[in-house]
Amino acid sequence: MPVDRTLGADIAGTIAELYHGLEVQLADQISRQLRAGIAEPPDAEKQLAALGILSRGARSLLNQIERDLTGTVEQAVVLAYHRGGEAAIAELAKRSGMSDRMLADLRKQLPQLGAIQRMVYALTSKLLGTHVRILRWEQDAYREVMAKMMLTGTLTGRETRLRTAQRAWEELLARGITGFVDKAGRRWELASYVEMASRTGTAQAAVQGNLDRLASAGINLVVVSDAPQECKRCRPWEGKVLARTGPGARDVRVQHGTQDRTVTVHVAGSVLEAVEAGLLHPNCRHSLSAYLPGVTRLPTDTADPDGDLARQKLRALERKVRKDKLQAAAALDPAARRVFEAKVRATQAEIRDHLKTAPTQLFRQPHRERIGTAR
Repeated sequence: MPVDRTLGADIAGTIAELYHGLEVQLADQISRQLRAGIAEPPDAEKQLAALGILSRGARSLLNQIERDLTGTVEQAVVLAYHRGGEAAIAELAKRSGMSDRMLADLRKQLPQLGAIQRMVYALTSKLLGTHVRILRWEQDAYREVMAKMMLTGTLTGRETRLRTAQRAWEELLARGITGFVDKAGRRWELASYVEMASRTGTAQAAVQGNLDRLASAGINLVVVSDAPQECKRCRPWEGKVLARTGPGARDVRVQHGTQDRTVTVHVAGSVLEAVEAGLLHPNCRHSLSAYLPGVTRLPTDTADPDGDLARQKLRALERKVRKDKLQAAAALDPAARRVFEAKVRATQAEIRDHLKTAPTQLFRQPHRERIGTAR
């Protein structure tokens, strides 16, 4: 079977589950401390005590995660690498006519342990790097809401302390828990950032395992699949032949996959070049499979820009549902909770309408609309 990044998706979900509930628990902890602070007059000593409670609570949650993190990441990366290698062997058995003995020899070859260790370290470091921000975010969030409550509407008599705090809290949650910003300037929710990093790490392992097995079998060429509703970064590479190693785009004479003759194959570039250009990005749905010259049939006319726009709109609606659900779950004011619950229902109705009218087939995935669970 071809290798694609979904081979590691369920494994990545195991890592992400360590963090997804954390987002809701962080918001709930702050919400409870804010409600307690609103009920009493301002008191610096009590606010310091509240910060201490929040800090200990967040540290306790992170300690639970850290106990399991390294082992979970190691298991996930190794399993993803193994799956990628097995996918390559299954495909070779199906398409190339390799003997059982040859396939058994491939399975016995040692994996690239150095590469696996580097992937484990990279993913673990990225996830642990979020922990300092998590600890800071909870305290900074509490301070920011309390400061706004004292310095804005309350002092001028325009609104109640509860309403001021609720408004500030809504504004803060709207930015996303911890407010991660990547190199492209995009803001991430904590849960989404962790899941993206986990999927990327395990997917990289699966692809590497597949390519290493193909290398062991002496296969240098792979083909990129056709994925419906593809994004503009991947679109130029669909149905193209890539080389595991070697220079960029070129025509090469290679041995026919099943006959005793050579054929000319156009290579669009190397796998590394395609990845650097955007192919196999986080959450990418494309796959790589062994290309057998003269045998493999390449997909054509694959472009689906309208489908991509429809899929992106669905993802945006799902994010809106999650954001409003978190606002409702952590609301300080019961009236505000009802407002956000109504927004959730309205957006879910919009999702149903979008699925009916989209120019391409889309499927609703209820788990993507939940908070506290992997998506």
